Amino acid sequence: MSLRFCTLASSAFTLLFATGFATAEPSPSPTPKVGFVRFWDMLPAPNGSFEVRKTTPPSSDEVLITGSAYRYSSYRDLPVGKYRLAITKKGDAAPLKLFDVDLKQDSYFTILISPRGIEMFEDTEDVKATTGTLSIRNFFPGSTVAVQAGSNSVVDALPYGQSQQVTGLPLGRTRITVRAKITNGKPVETSAELDFKDGKRATALIIPDPYGRFRPRFTFDGKNQ
Repeated sequence: MSLRFCTLASSAFTLLFATGFATAEPSPSPTPKVGFVRFWDMLPAPNGSFEVRKTTPPSSDEVLITGSAYRYSSYRDLPVGKYRLAITKKGDAAPLKLFDVDLKQDSYFTILISPRGIEMFEDTEDVKATTGTLSIRNFFPGSTVAVQAGSNSVVDALPYGQSQQVTGLPLGRTRITVRAKITNGKPVETSAELDFKDGKRATALIIPDPYGRFRPRFTFDGKNQ
């Protein structure tokens, strides 16, 4: 009888210990709420490098992102909140442009420096969208480009420094073909297959690679790849 009592007591103690230990474990920290910003410098290298600075406290004048010629960086996550962002030339604190942005959870923004100036636009995907959107941005000096989506011609002659948006693309795999005639008169062509089920917004960046060759880049917008 005493043996049975000891066994029951031991089992009860073990259960209480395990319960107490489980209760003492810290609860997981909540996932921080963030939005996303990226910075694209689409000017030739002689223009120098640029920075995105945060001018709102705390940590005012903090450098968030640095850009250099034809750099197409991914999004950087930032805590949600209202920001005043200054675009400056590296080594010069005087702002070239100021942007006020209310960064909400899972919102996406791009800051773009191009021959047209400095702009900021929102990339946040519309979850209700039933078609895809492609932005074509021609930043290859001296070129004019034509773009084909599948078998359809969507852009005929986009000059250097200009952008054009194509809407109504099917949510599925689409081959995007870019053709151009560059300054040496030689025609060039490149293509990539985009799946607009993976992302409803995308950009074709028509830019040179580090060696000056015609090397468009394709990237989804509003996705932290």
